[in-house]
Amino acid sequence: MNRLARLCLLGLVAHTALGSQPSFSAGRTKLTLALEDSVRTFDPRQSVDANSQYVEDLVHCSLITFDAEGHSVPGIAAALPRWIKDDTLEISLRDGLRFSDGSPLTAQDVSATYQSLLTGRGLARSGSFATLSSIKVKDQKTLEFRLKEPDASFITNLVVGILPAKSAQEKLIDPLKLPTCGPYRLKSIDINTIVLEKNPQYSGSDAPKLELLELKIVKNEKTRFAKLQTGEIDLVQNSISRDTVKAIEKKNPRLSVIRRPGLKTTYLGFNLRDPLTGSLAVREAIAYAIQKQEIIDIILGGMATPANTLLPTQSPFYDSSLKPRTQDLERAKKILDAAGFPMKGEARFELSFKTTTDITRISVAKAIASQLKKVGIKVKVEPMEWGRFKQDVDAGRVQLWSLNWVGFKDPDIYRHAFATDSFPPNGANRGWYTNPALDTLLKKGRSTNNREERVNIYKEIQQLVDKDLPYVFLWHEDNFAVVNRGLQGFTLFADGRYASLRQAYFQ
Repeated sequence: MNRLARLCLLGLVAHTALGSQPSFSAGRTKLTLALEDSVRTFDPRQSVDANSQYVEDLVHCSLITFDAEGHSVPGIAAALPRWIKDDTLEISLRDGLRFSDGSPLTAQDVSATYQSLLTGRGLARSGSFATLSSIKVKDQKTLEFRLKEPDASFITNLVVGILPAKSAQEKLIDPLKLPTCGPYRLKSIDINTIVLEKNPQYSGSDAPKLELLELKIVKNEKTRFAKLQTGEIDLVQNSISRDTVKAIEKKNPRLSVIRRPGLKTTYLGFNLRDPLTGSLAVREAIAYAIQKQEIIDIILGGMATPANTLLPTQSPFYDSSLKPRTQDLERAKKILDAAGFPMKGEARFELSFKTTTDITRISVAKAIASQLKKVGIKVKVEPMEWGRFKQDVDAGRVQLWSLNWVGFKDPDIYRHAFATDSFPPNGANRGWYTNPALDTLLKKGRSTNNREERVNIYKEIQQLVDKDLPYVFLWHEDNFAVVNRGLQGFTLFADGRYASLRQAYFQ
């Protein structure tokens, strides 16, 4: 073989090798995405973790859903539910609804699903329907939900996947045999891979373009990155370090990075039953000692905005009048001195800061510890496995900790986080904060359906929480995704769901 022929052959081999890598792959009908943890359940009545709810949104249909901004929109409901009384909702279903086995979906199926949550014990999402009194089927397409008391946040809870009436009567269901009504249906499940296939009976106008979705459980971040590099994975969302994202943007032409503001708030929590963190002076000094923007820029790669409240700035209930506490080290020192916490050697006192073993969360905790040291507060950072960390936080075996609120849509989140009757296990008031004036406002905010009135109430709530400082709200992190550059039609949702995969395709 002459030299020219050898060069041509080598070029052909190289071209074939590059073309075989699934990085652009025009016309592919299967997408592979990586989840950083397992899907705990496929029963929509039990799904409370993020990954289970992400799969629920693809496999099941629900009365309402949320658009990319996090606003409520009709799902299988013909329109958003209508309040016919302060405590009564009327809901009408769309025409032509079917489950994946071809059987019709009727008001009886919706009623049975919610009735199981109303009466069933041990179903994880039953707590969201504590105010539900009864469900009445008016006809094949119309239902009436009656509440024990007015609850303006109730509509945002109507996102539970609908089950066939017969299945809703069962406490345990086989997900592979269960007829579902979402754009995809479950094809197979094993310990590390879940495969969804297009549901031929799906009645929505947004029928999927991809035939298969393969969800791989890849718990190690370095492995996720490696699989992205080789093209084995097409999509990773919010589970790659910010440094890696920067490297991808600069060096890998096969991959694209997209980002958008998310419905996510990171906070520093305090145990108010502890003699140190229970002191408002200590909490206020900590708030003035923290330089949020520095941590956002250095550790989060600029992919967040400083937070003043639990609500993100795009929320219609956000109080823009609140003045942020920016770093003021001298003011923090004076607050501690006046409160009787003088310097004793190298520090005034020591606090424990518990966090997870996530690399980014450890880096954030160490950065906060370094900043607090400047005002004389010594901080011991204690990383721990998630299960033990959550147990310690829920049991109050903490002084400082940091967590995220993710995907919330309604300001009633304040009740779940701060009401006196939301102490664990009844809610997530993990700092044991109590304020009777706040409890009264939270009940008012939940009981009125008047939007303007609710806005004013939740502004009062934000101001009161800002004054008492049960949390220091740190930042609202952006959502981001690293995707195969050949993937078209994928849009990041503010709550992190993968709903736009219905429109996604490879070009």
